[in-house]
Amino acid sequence: MFKLSHPLRLLGRVFPIVRWSRSYDLRTSIGDLIAGITIALTLIPQSIAYASLAGFEPQYGLYASFAGGFVYAIMGTCPQINIGPTALLSLLTFTYTSGTNPDFAVLLCFIGGIVTLVAGIAQLGFLVDFVSLPVVSGFTSAAAITIASSQIKGLLGLKFNAESFKATWEGVVHHIGDTRMQDTLLGLACCIVLMGMKAMKDIRLKEPEDDKSRRSAKIIQRSLWFVGVSRNAVVVVIASVIAFFVYEDKNYPLMLTGSITPGLPTPQLPPFSSNIGNTTASAGQMLAHLGSGLIVVPVVGIISNVAIAKAFSKGKTLDATQEIVTLGICNIISAFFRSYPVNGSFTRSAVSDASGVRTPAAGFYTGIIVLLTLALLTPYFYFIPRAALSAVIICAVLHMVDIAIIKKLWATSRLDLIPLFGTFICGLALGVEVGLVCGVAVDILLLLYYHSRPPLEVQLVDDGIIIPHYAVRPIGGLHFAGAERLRARLVALKHTKSMQPQTIDTIHVTSDGNEMRITVPNGISGTIVKPLKVLVIHCDALSRMDYTFIESMKMLVSDWSRDGCVIWCDAKPAVQEQLNTVLQQPIFCNFDQLSAILTRNFAIDTHVNNICSDTPL
Repeated sequence: MFKLSHPLRLLGRVFPIVRWSRSYDLRTSIGDLIAGITIALTLIPQSIAYASLAGFEPQYGLYASFAGGFVYAIMGTCPQINIGPTALLSLLTFTYTSGTNPDFAVLLCFIGGIVTLVAGIAQLGFLVDFVSLPVVSGFTSAAAITIASSQIKGLLGLKFNAESFKATWEGVVHHIGDTRMQDTLLGLACCIVLMGMKAMKDIRLKEPEDDKSRRSAKIIQRSLWFVGVSRNAVVVVIASVIAFFVYEDKNYPLMLTGSITPGLPTPQLPPFSSNIGNTTASAGQMLAHLGSGLIVVPVVGIISNVAIAKAFSKGKTLDATQEIVTLGICNIISAFFRSYPVNGSFTRSAVSDASGVRTPAAGFYTGIIVLLTLALLTPYFYFIPRAALSAVIICAVLHMVDIAIIKKLWATSRLDLIPLFGTFICGLALGVEVGLVCGVAVDILLLLYYHSRPPLEVQLVDDGIIIPHYAVRPIGGLHFAGAERLRARLVALKHTKSMQPQTIDTIHVTSDGNEMRITVPNGISGTIVKPLKVLVIHCDALSRMDYTFIESMKMLVSDWSRDGCVIWCDAKPAVQEQLNTVLQQPIFCNFDQLSAILTRNFAIDTHVNNICSDTPL
């Protein structure tokens, strides 16, 4: 019989606000309010800039900045996460919707949210594990360079169409003579100011000895930090004021954002048809145009969001399924307010954490500020210089280029450099979405490579007391990819003829091109003039075998059974059941029984079959 508390637990798991709201007090709300305001100062200028990166008018960045925050405040589990537009998803949105209109981006947000929600409900989050950290690093680094490159034309005041890294730089080289000096100087000045203000938040003042000076130093320290985290808003406002005073028209002396649609978005169903020029695209045509973006965009969003939640979980257990479900619903609800795809931002999450956020309620305050901005300030966006927005984007994505991972992989796992550079190079040359697919493909190939070479310890046991034999210790699971290779290696043991009389630590056995290392107890010397006829497979570390591997073992046992035998030691019940299905009377024993059998004083070449069969095991 279910207790009444079970539905409440389920409600608290699906809507975590039910749990933390019970202890929500004034002190907690003040902490969340400060964090919400601080995040808004970062989010608003970023969202305007990211909208231009996605190829839309500035208001679409703000449309994408409030609904997700409201939903995450109700269903989210990580207080630091802020849902909204990000550089990565903005780039992917531009990739899949270029040449269309915002309706395609809104539909991408809606369908992507449904895909994410289904993945969370079906608990398919484990699929993200197939995207390794080197692939994620290569993908984000390639995306960061692509994003920064796409803003060079805005920084220099150039006008041309380009959708890829290569096309962008070809356009820059071709139009470099059209560089506008005013926009270039403003853009470079914005970059310098942004980098300088970013450094301000990391300044650490020397702590004074007396209490009064210590309080003053603390106020100065917090002021420097606040100025540093609000740098985007400060730069955009100052650049807009400059543009206002020198204004003559939209394109002179500075290229401006221009007129945008004011006011709040009207809630409406996501568009399932759209007019492009003189043609009308149906739902099927829109989905066909979005193509692989319907999978790539949700996957990238899930990877980013779960990674951010893990980074800020601070040792607590993370409910990854709830995070995925919440992200899906955030996108679905946002699509009703003309949003393009959204997810969590690491930069804004770090700002939120440093601001002292207490609960996900900070998303409420941030969302309210964004709504006020849409309602009251959109007419003033006309004067925002495009060069300033380009500077904001460039400075925001530079930290995404992960150079340190190269040194780490070189020291720990050099083979992982292959998917890292493969993803990075393909991402720049073919597009970031193709780079991600290539990286996952390389990861799968490496995974198959490792499975085709399962770890195997082979030991020659001959201490003068027990019968000389080979002891084999497979580890983990044995699968079809390594079946034939492992069988050939074990068959090679049977055909080993002799060893030279000497004291050795290891010998190599080679047969049909298959090489293995056999460990020999140190101090043993002498010659084995005949092949050993007993093969003992220790199964204590063996978890499972697939059908192909079991069939391969059947051929191995058949080969060894002609004049010897194979003994399966310490096999788990599941492994025994698998072997019984294909082998005729397989010989099982535990370690103590094995010792009793092999200590008999029988000659190997005349009584080995009796040893393997005359004692019930």
